[in-house]
Amino acid sequence: MNDFSNSHLDAQQKIKSLEAELAYYKNRDALHENFEYFFNETTDLICIANLDGYFLKINKAFTNTLGYSETELISEQFINFVHPDDVTKTLSELENLNDGINTFNFKNRYQKKDGSCIWLQWISTINTKTKIIFAVARDVTEIITTQEKLILSEKLLNESQKMAGIGSWEFDLKTNDLYWSDELYKIFEIEKETRNLYEKYLSRFKDEDKQNLENKIHNNTIINKTNYEIEHPIYFEDGRVKWILGYGEPILNDEGEVIKLRGIAKDITTQKEHDQAIKAKEYAETASQAKTDFLANMSHEIRTPLNGIIGFSDLLLKTKLDSNQKVYMNNINQSANLLLDIITDILDFSKIESGKFELFLEPVDIRILANQVIELFKPHSINKKIDIHVIIDSQLPTYIFADIVRLKQVLVNLIGNAVKFTNFGEVVLQIKEIKKIKNQFSTIQFSVIDTGIGIKKENLNKIFQSFVQEDVSTNKKFGGTGLGLSISNKILEKCNSKIEVNSVYSEGSNFNFTITFKIAKSSQNEINDSHNFNQITNFETNKFSQKLKILIVEDNMINMLLCKKMVQSILPNSSVFEAENGQKAIELLEENTVDLILLDIQMPIKNGYETTIEIRKNNKLKNLPIIALTAGIMIGEKEKCIEYGMDDYISKPFKLLELKTIINKYI
Repeated sequence: MNDFSNSHLDAQQKIKSLEAELAYYKNRDALHENFEYFFNETTDLICIANLDGYFLKINKAFTNTLGYSETELISEQFINFVHPDDVTKTLSELENLNDGINTFNFKNRYQKKDGSCIWLQWISTINTKTKIIFAVARDVTEIITTQEKLILSEKLLNESQKMAGIGSWEFDLKTNDLYWSDELYKIFEIEKETRNLYEKYLSRFKDEDKQNLENKIHNNTIINKTNYEIEHPIYFEDGRVKWILGYGEPILNDEGEVIKLRGIAKDITTQKEHDQAIKAKEYAETASQAKTDFLANMSHEIRTPLNGIIGFSDLLLKTKLDSNQKVYMNNINQSANLLLDIITDILDFSKIESGKFELFLEPVDIRILANQVIELFKPHSINKKIDIHVIIDSQLPTYIFADIVRLKQVLVNLIGNAVKFTNFGEVVLQIKEIKKIKNQFSTIQFSVIDTGIGIKKENLNKIFQSFVQEDVSTNKKFGGTGLGLSISNKILEKCNSKIEVNSVYSEGSNFNFTITFKIAKSSQNEINDSHNFNQITNFETNKFSQKLKILIVEDNMINMLLCKKMVQSILPNSSVFEAENGQKAIELLEENTVDLILLDIQMPIKNGYETTIEIRKNNKLKNLPIIALTAGIMIGEKEKCIEYGMDDYISKPFKLLELKTIINKYI
């Protein structure tokens, strides 16, 4: 019986024990379920992570807030989702956790999947045994944004008060006590603790200004009881001057007596400086216009005689000359062209400096261009006994879209400098393709490498400044305007490029630049050459023997003779009429019929523009071809000629083929 009772008691205890254990598990499951519910449904971001930088578990708020899936967030280190500017401080906070220092109110930015950023505020702890991190974050973006706006608003308010430079004041006429706002102390640069403020204030005035202010206050405000306004300077011990605009008004007692004055003072120094800057700008614009006018006049005055020198020497070189005569004439021709290059450099600098130039893109054969440039310097290199050649990458596209004139100008400048400063060895133009993009664009590097005198390190930046060369002796020894590299860099700026230079003094230099060009399918040069060939061929076969009447209007007798000789060379059977100004030309047209007019622009009595207007008024002469011959090459010159009714334009100095081609278009 006892055994049964004991057995029964043991069973009851086991049942109670099992019931207790079951209740415990049920309670634990409930707690776990509640925790899981809280973990997943809370709007705060909750995570479990390790010190290797990976999330082990995250809640829905993480994926909802950042926009990434759970897999994306867990598969990468969480530092990859932190804003780059906050990575360093986040890693530092991770080290603190590793040292057992819990995180409180730590803020950093996380990058969302859509590219935007949010601010998270963290509270974190670490299980020092397992090294597992438990962290909760809250999106505080709106709070921080609001705080930033408030801070910015306060800053803008303070800055605007400071920028406005306005302070207020009050003066007691009986006690001579003066009261200032903080800003007024700043304006007058007087310490707030200063004793005898009124005396210190008056020390900022010169005697005549002080007397003027006192008279205005006494007469307007105290006697007439009206407001006053005054503008005056104040002076500082270090010689600085500020300009102040002051307003004042009277304060009356019950008896109508003026007992106090109050008002404001405004720092108008910036406004004064602005007014002076406007005057300086107007002066500078006037000076700039004067410079432009001077350059235009200089261009005309110098290019006009150059037209004669280059034109006649060009014609003479086509005649039979003995060896000495040919050398002399070549030297004259080359010297005239060199002078023309210098003038062009100065005018180019003026146009580029004022921003009045644009690139004209057309298909260009880069190999032909490179060889043309090299050929220009072959005679000079032979005279100096240096080698000059070109190395061209076989991968280069055949044609690119480029401004052939400007690209050639940059290369000529760089190669010209290399030849000028190289006395032995070689000058190499190297052109190679850096990369090609979808067979539509080609990035090409142009390098001019020489074994010349090189450049000192301290002078590398100086050589790109306008009108400056490496040192004074360079200009005396080698000549030049000091504008070439400056102009070249301005041209390259239009192509999103610039000149890079590597140089070792006394060993040589490497000047290079890189441009990405659009690849062209055909060459405009081939089209033009074919067109010009057909023009000349047709010209020679169909028009060469015509008896045409050509009117040349030119006030310079040398250029008149040159133009006449060129026309007679082109059209040997033609009749040439001469007029030294526009008025004579109009009188001649009243009695004669001509087939074409070659018209100078700048002439006495009646210039080319006035002459064209007068000619176009006559219905019979409306379609008479008029070609402008001008020494002016400033921007807009050709457009101006067309606007006034001329048909075409040729710039002095011009060569026989240029004149021949343009005449052929209109007869």
